[in-house]
Amino acid sequence: MGLCYFSGSNSGEGFHNYFDGVVPAWERLTRYFMIKGGPGVGKSTLMKRVAAKAEEAGEEVERFYCSGDPDSLDAVRLVKRGIVFADATSPHTMDPQFPGAVEEIVNLGEQIDRNRIVKYRDEVEALTRKNKGSYRRGYAFLKAAKALEEERYREIADCVDREKVKKQAKDIGERIGSVGKEEKRKLFLDALSCKGRVSFAKELCEGNRVYRVLGEEKDVITDLLAKEIQSGRKELFCSPLCPERVRHMLLRERDFFLTTETGTDGTMLPASDYLKKDCHVLAERYAEEARRLENMAMDCFKECKRIHDELEEIYKECVDFATITERTERLLDLLWEL
Repeated sequence: MGLCYFSGSNSGEGFHNYFDGVVPAWERLTRYFMIKGGPGVGKSTLMKRVAAKAEEAGEEVERFYCSGDPDSLDAVRLVKRGIVFADATSPHTMDPQFPGAVEEIVNLGEQIDRNRIVKYRDEVEALTRKNKGSYRRGYAFLKAAKALEEERYREIADCVDREKVKKQAKDIGERIGSVGKEEKRKLFLDALSCKGRVSFAKELCEGNRVYRVLGEEKDVITDLLAKEIQSGRKELFCSPLCPERVRHMLLRERDFFLTTETGTDGTMLPASDYLKKDCHVLAERYAEEARRLENMAMDCFKECKRIHDELEEIYKECVDFATITERTERLLDLLWEL
């Protein structure tokens, strides 16, 4: 199985989208299939079929999961051929920039039986409003959590010996070597989801030289280090709560991975080594309260998942899946002719 990421995040800013990172700036995009349709029509299933068939043929595949529901796919990329399939519905709505030449809309919503779904209109509208309300409450908790995290970051950053951080970054840069001009790809490896905290970070440890920052201040030191390390192509994996901050960094050409992930081996960098003085006691209290608020937000996202499942069951009764299956098979056949 190929590498797994999140292209979006439930964050302190609401839903934060790094969908531009699905295709790195230094890679060529050949075809982009934008999948449209309502809940339960088979968007994620189609992408899972594409990924499975590609891997059976020996292709390298990247999977991009939904941060709200990590069992569902937002996109898949066939790396060598530059082909992407992506869910183009809210909250990551997309439309073609170069219709036909690059992008193509795959509208599975065409197979929804209008005469049947209108009978459920009141239920669909009520569940949709209820779902939006649960997300709104979840994002309110995350907004408060982020405010505390920002205060915590400032408290810790004021205690950091920046010269030590720069020296460490320079040492790492000399060991791994830098390649070409700096280019960035931003995504997430972590999510605050209906299933709790989910991370794919450990998967990136395999085959790479791992530098793991540990300690209560690890997220601040990692963010500062990642921004100081000089390299060519940087893959930056951001904090789900604070998307402007780097939580992990991969330099694929240098087989180098910088991470905060617990339970990983490699070179250990204690965060306390980069402090010039002790942090204020409130820094720890801020962290505790932010985690509590995150947990409350994830309880809201669990409710969102239950509501979404109810919506899916309604739509499943109103979809012509035989036609969707036939269309999917034609699409898969076409894919291997490209």
